[in-house]
Amino acid sequence: MTQSTSGRGRPRLESTDQRILQTARELLRAKGPEAVSIDSVAARSGVARTTIYRRYRSRHELMEAVLKQLIDPAPVAPDLPVNEKLRWVLDRISDILANRLGPGATAAVISNSDPEFTAAVRARLAERLSLLAELMTVDIKAGRLQARTDPDTVLGVLVGTYLAEVLRFGSPRDGWMDRAIELLIPAVIPDPQTH
Repeated sequence: MTQSTSGRGRPRLESTDQRILQTARELLRAKGPEAVSIDSVAARSGVARTTIYRRYRSRHELMEAVLKQLIDPAPVAPDLPVNEKLRWVLDRISDILANRLGPGATAAVISNSDPEFTAAVRARLAERLSLLAELMTVDIKAGRLQARTDPDTVLGVLVGTYLAEVLRFGSPRDGWMDRAIELLIPAVIPDPQTH
């Protein structure tokens, strides 16, 4: 069992830290930010409130730690053809919304039911999506995407595609990613006959 020290008192158990964060993530994903409190995490995880407060002085600090794990910086896109890179970006977006934030947190952001949480998620998403937009800008400069392509609009279409599938069908249908990319490709890839 791994231990870390905070400088005073008993050593901190990493497994306790993980249990706290895992419980907070589960509550957030299933029920949204309003379900995450020090009391609810203590009750569900079996970790004493005092132990949680030793690690996180407030709910805000706990939520920041959870969001840091859920929405990390975007990894560098592999060197792929544009259609595969769009699939890679769409896969990252669906991973954030479906697996990392989950339905509870995504619904809370859309409805803005917890403005502080919404602002924190938007800030983290903006950071991550801006890196993906930069990748598209590189492809525009290299002529792999049409010069008129607006990376933020492309990202909006990709996010919207995922959300539309969830809203209409409960979860994305088989082949939804292929259909979205097939629809988008002619709009963003330069026509070889004009080059």
